[in-house]
Amino acid sequence: MYLAALQLTNFRSCRNVEVTIQPGLTLLVGDNNSGKSNIVDAMRLLTAPLSGRRVRYLESDDVSTGADGPIEIVGVFDGLTRFQQGQYIGALDIGTNKVHYMTRFRPDVDVPRRSKVENLAGLAAGSDAEPEKRDQIRHVYLAPLRDAKRELDSATGNRMALIIKYLTSEADRTDFLDQAIDGLRKLEEHDVITGTQKRLQEHVSDLTDPVRGQVIGLSFRDVRLQRLARGLRLKIAEHGVDLADIEDSGLGYANLLYMASVIIELRNAQDAELTLFLVEEPEAHLHPQLQAVLLDYLQEQAAKSLRDDTEGPAGRIQVVATTHSPNLASAVGIRNIVVLRTQETPIIQEITAGVPAIEETTEAAEAEAASTGIQRGTAAIALCDIDLSDEERRKIDQYLDVSRAELLFTRRAILVEGVSEAVILPPLARHCVLDKTAANYGAKCREFRAVSIINIGSVDFGPYLKLLLQEVNGVRLVDRLVVITDGDPDVADDELAQDDDLDDEPKADEPEAKEEPAVTLSRKDRLEEIAIQLGAASILAVFAAEFTLEADLMNPFAVNGPLLEIAFKRQKPRSGEFWNTLQAGSNPAEVFYRKLRTTKRYIGKGEFAHDVAELIQSGRTFQCPDYLTQAIQSAMR
Repeated sequence: MYLAALQLTNFRSCRNVEVTIQPGLTLLVGDNNSGKSNIVDAMRLLTAPLSGRRVRYLESDDVSTGADGPIEIVGVFDGLTRFQQGQYIGALDIGTNKVHYMTRFRPDVDVPRRSKVENLAGLAAGSDAEPEKRDQIRHVYLAPLRDAKRELDSATGNRMALIIKYLTSEADRTDFLDQAIDGLRKLEEHDVITGTQKRLQEHVSDLTDPVRGQVIGLSFRDVRLQRLARGLRLKIAEHGVDLADIEDSGLGYANLLYMASVIIELRNAQDAELTLFLVEEPEAHLHPQLQAVLLDYLQEQAAKSLRDDTEGPAGRIQVVATTHSPNLASAVGIRNIVVLRTQETPIIQEITAGVPAIEETTEAAEAEAASTGIQRGTAAIALCDIDLSDEERRKIDQYLDVSRAELLFTRRAILVEGVSEAVILPPLARHCVLDKTAANYGAKCREFRAVSIINIGSVDFGPYLKLLLQEVNGVRLVDRLVVITDGDPDVADDELAQDDDLDDEPKADEPEAKEEPAVTLSRKDRLEEIAIQLGAASILAVFAAEFTLEADLMNPFAVNGPLLEIAFKRQKPRSGEFWNTLQAGSNPAEVFYRKLRTTKRYIGKGEFAHDVAELIQSGRTFQCPDYLTQAIQSAMR
């Protein structure tokens, strides 16, 4: 069995939220204050801690602001084996073969101690006749600001004793204790101990013999595993380097070591049917490569935990993690990601001036209510619930690398075809579009910096639009989406004679240009049609170059030509005649576009964009093309 869904009502920011959970690993991503920790806390309150020591309880402050109803936390568990269906029959919905458990909290604001917590079972939320079965659904929680070094180097020895217990047999532990006892008894015969005892006895005898003589002894305490473990210290170092105490190691490796010890504990929880491993910010103190390794490790351990339950509890591990890391988000498929967003809704107060008639229209009924403000709450978008074809989902999974995974964390995004647009947009915004003389120039620069520029590496924007604009539970992944694309009109072969000294050898590191067939419906029109179908026409804005980015940068040529000539001749130092042809022509942008279309890899587009960006930032005169100006302004709308 596994937790398939979590339904929350009136719990902190989760006023009415349902979260879909995957059987193996689920990543909760979102802005700060979007409700990730509240979702994790709800799972902690619904299930029993593996250690048996509960540290999180429901309180009156947990009730959503302005809510007057009770808190309800419902867990829906799916994937039950035949044995589990029988064992959880009291909470089982026979129609779906799913188990439902609820924790309900009725606060008493006046007398908090009278607040009531109910643990209920079944679809109808009745009394739980077998609470011990619910107790076999447990959790282990790792806080975001965990002190792994303290946990591993605890003076109590509890954690190390637990690890030893899980990793060794009872016979081996008994033999270990017997040898420890023998060793300590022999050590008690050492002159250090016997001599100390003898000298102490002399002083004690001098003080006690006149009244009632006392005899003292000096020996080690009774040997127990926990006491021996208290003296053990974990050490860690790279291969070939002398071991060092854990407190001298880096925080990242200490965290990995601590998580490994927790996984050992989970794998050996023999009396649990399911254990939720709840990890907040697993990327803490880890560099990107270790983040990817950690995620693979967690997924692998969750898969390995599946076992036959005919002889005992299933012992399954299910991982739920919160993260701000695009590295982690890009390492799993979008089916495993739940995006949390802050949703603003008006607070509606009913006006009780009279009782509406039965035949009253909707408009009239709405007139009997008034908005008294805005309330914020959490909304969940499980990406597995977004309607995508298998091919579209495969494309997104394939191209969702670290840079593109940023789109899961942003509210405003600009999608571009390639690296050239991604490189050149920031300097264009700062130096050509935003007013440097304005008092709020710095604030506007930061505002644009908050817009994510996502290079999708192709012109296939469709799957990304469906991912970002599709409404789930009343919200979308983005509030504003801008697409910048090329017009790429179909042209006949350029009849300009190629000059012999144009240095037209293709760039070795530049990918070969792809020929695109002519289309009857422009790319811009197709993308806008997708937005209309998704009911998101007001959120999407598409801006297309007349030709292509490199060509359209030439307009107006009288202003931009000098800068572009410098950038162009860095790659084509012998291209003077061709540049003269551009200057003499009535439409330099079209001439340059034809050259790019008819001569493959004529220039390195990425290198050209970098050079242009550098020259703009150096303060040279440049005017941003109209379509890029409009795109930048639209993204900041």
